[in-house]
Amino acid sequence: MSIAPSLHTLGTSIVMLDTQNQVVYLNQSAEQLLGFSGRQAMSENFFDLIRGDLDAKLISQFSHQQQTAFLEEMELKTATGIVTANVMLSNYEEDGIEYLVMELQTSEHHAHIRKDMELQQQSRVSNHLIRNLAHEIKNPLGGIKGAAQLMERKLPSEYSNKYTQIIIQEADRLSSLVGRLLLPAEPEAQSQINPHQIIDKAVDVLMLQQSHKIQIVKDYDPSLPEINVSAGQIQQALMNLIKNAMEATDEHGEVRLRTRILHQQTIGKLQHRQVIRIDVIDDGDGIPDNIKRDIFFPTISGKNSSGLGLSIAQSLAQRHGGIIEVENLPGHTCFSLYLPVVNEND
Repeated sequence: MSIAPSLHTLGTSIVMLDTQNQVVYLNQSAEQLLGFSGRQAMSENFFDLIRGDLDAKLISQFSHQQQTAFLEEMELKTATGIVTANVMLSNYEEDGIEYLVMELQTSEHHAHIRKDMELQQQSRVSNHLIRNLAHEIKNPLGGIKGAAQLMERKLPSEYSNKYTQIIIQEADRLSSLVGRLLLPAEPEAQSQINPHQIIDKAVDVLMLQQSHKIQIVKDYDPSLPEINVSAGQIQQALMNLIKNAMEATDEHGEVRLRTRILHQQTIGKLQHRQVIRIDVIDDGDGIPDNIKRDIFFPTISGKNSSGLGLSIAQSLAQRHGGIIEVENLPGHTCFSLYLPVVNEND
């Protein structure tokens, strides 16, 4: 039986049974949920491996139906404990042989996927918005700067130069902002690098810009593997997150940087064997309730800043198959950057 490679890394748990209820396929997510590997389960009766609401008698009621069946909140006793999952049943035929396909999804897992999908959709919308806005700004900027330079030559006086220089400087500042908005459509050249090197470089750059010394506490996992990324783009994403954390705390506050390795982690609809997580934690007042939902949308900011940093950081993370999530409590705001060790999209 041929199995599409995309099923292996799908975040949803997929189990395929033959007409005798013997296991013919489990994807990675199902192995993790049920507590046994595909090799261990192969040719075993599925209902000898698990107990609970989902049994052979119930399955037989749907096995010959053409339409998809949906069973809500089924309690399953697995090798790792009791889980509650929604189960979708459908039939599949290949080379004249019929199979039953079960898609299992826990409510917690479903909520996690939905949250990631919402973040990804929000990022796509914001990217489209800011790129269109940047293009609209870029063209008049050249004309404004050119006109100011022409005025400076035609009206050579100390009085006029003062104001033309202001125009030119502000045009250059806006041009620089537009350049930041018009990020390359794809990641730059990628290479293997230790994530801690990227974090340390981002911290070094930001600390040089600080007028007061916020305490940076590093909690690094030394077992982190190298990742294949555009170091410059991930550094920019981290600088935006760390700068945001620094602005959220006072001059005597603390920003904590924590790294961890996660196994069988879902990002969006894809499950990855290994994912690194980089947490940027501040002890500020937290994110105001009125902007919490749209925190990654451009112009959403609790400070007197452009509000673009988090949106750009999210975009850069997603270009590498990753995502940024946020946990918000008073005195504890944590932005977590998730990056797959191997990008399944590559």
